[in-house]
Amino acid sequence: MLRDEKSTVKTQQDLIDINKRIVTLGEQFGKPVCATCDVHFLDPEDEVYRRIIMAGQGFKDSDEQAPLYLRTTEEMLQEFEYLGPNKAEEVVIKNTRKIADMCEMISPVRPDKCAPVIENSDEDLRKICYDRAHAIYGQDLPVIVTERLERELNSIISNGFAVMYIIAQKLVWKSNEDGYLVGSRGSVGSSFVAYMSGITEVNSLSPHYYCESCHYYDFDSEEVKAFTGMAGCDMPDKICPVCGHPLSKDGFDIPFETFLGFKGDKEPDIDLNFSGEYQSKAHDYTEVIFGKGQTFRAGTIGTLADKTAFGYVKNYYEEHGVRKRNCEINRIVQGCVGVRRTTGQHPGGIIVLPHGEEIYSFTPVQRPANDMTTMTVTTHFDYHSIDHNLLKLDILGHDDPTMIRMLQDLIGFDPVKDIPLDSREVMSLFQDTSALGIMPEDIGGCKLGALGVPEFGTDFAMQMLIDTQPKYFSDLVRIAGLAHGTDVCGLVMPRPLFRKVRLPFRQLYVPEMIL
Repeated sequence: MLRDEKSTVKTQQDLIDINKRIVTLGEQFGKPVCATCDVHFLDPEDEVYRRIIMAGQGFKDSDEQAPLYLRTTEEMLQEFEYLGPNKAEEVVIKNTRKIADMCEMISPVRPDKCAPVIENSDEDLRKICYDRAHAIYGQDLPVIVTERLERELNSIISNGFAVMYIIAQKLVWKSNEDGYLVGSRGSVGSSFVAYMSGITEVNSLSPHYYCESCHYYDFDSEEVKAFTGMAGCDMPDKICPVCGHPLSKDGFDIPFETFLGFKGDKEPDIDLNFSGEYQSKAHDYTEVIFGKGQTFRAGTIGTLADKTAFGYVKNYYEEHGVRKRNCEINRIVQGCVGVRRTTGQHPGGIIVLPHGEEIYSFTPVQRPANDMTTMTVTTHFDYHSIDHNLLKLDILGHDDPTMIRMLQDLIGFDPVKDIPLDSREVMSLFQDTSALGIMPEDIGGCKLGALGVPEFGTDFAMQMLIDTQPKYFSDLVRIAGLAHGTDVCGLVMPRPLFRKVRLPFRQLYVPEMIL
């Protein structure tokens, strides 16, 4: 109706005439007319951020910015004063409030938790754990084993988390069947149920001995208690006093609260590192477990990073021949950082939709970055926005399981099962290069054999190894915890003091074992 030659907008008066015509039509047909504002930023001075971002993305008209800031009520009344004071108040205030009152308040994201359902998951998890416990410790289980299992199982099952354990167990067992080790990462190692269900290889009980032949066990002797806070593999080798069979050494002494919190109700985050060459098969297997059309890749939203924003700002002013102080450049950079740029996909996140639910009731779906050639379908909402609704599985690809599998093929035996954690040759890698049969000058002057070991190959980690001369596996765990990531530990110690103390690492408590 309004797109004829007479309504073509060439001047501000043309725009005023069109707006007056809209008001007249509203009166004629009894429809409320509302004044709106096209808002792209909050304050007038914020246009500089939009201008620089558009310039950085190649827009030639970036310097021709319209005043797209959020007007106040007074500014809106002034914008429409040509309608007269009464009509301006009606379209700016009265009608907008009337429309707002007619709208129901809803959230774009559902508030309820919709975890997938696997039939009999509670009973299956309990049975799997107790079958494994009896296979290790015998028919009459130690009190510490029963109490830990019951405490964890009651917490996991009562909070509806059993299905997450069963899913992880199925994925890990399938990968193991296909010949690829799966590394569990982070705090899941503190769950004894995760160990008993085969999700992780970390036994979180206190250090102890047990006999695979006659099921003798020792949790309470003074010799065992001396290693509290350390790892079972740090204990000396011992023969079973009942049957003479060599005893197995196990236990890493990690509290369950590290994983699910002090009340046992924190959402489990089971991060699994699959071999990079097996990751796609693990993703496909989730569709086998839940059915076709029930799994989606977790979507992400890419934002403008600090370095990119700095480049935009710096290039803009250089191209315009304007000199800005560093403090002003940094101020403008902070205004640009975090602006949404594109959509993408989580490297290993899988969102699981329960049967009977429609994905569109939780999130739109799309192909990442609108690339219609890919078959990957992701959630449009960032997965952080819906992770309280739908289960996200972290099926990550990692080089370590691939390297271990390659090593197994090269040497003809399983290094994980056949090389003990307290191997003297392996521990010597963290002190010198003698076990490798090479000299430091052969590997660029590196004094240690840990150069290719994940988490220990950095200059910082290797200096810690040189300073502390670790003797036990538990020492390595603590060093990895102190050297890994950012803000992992609040311990700050000057290097001379650090070297002088020769830290007794087993007395240091690191909240989360990095495994």
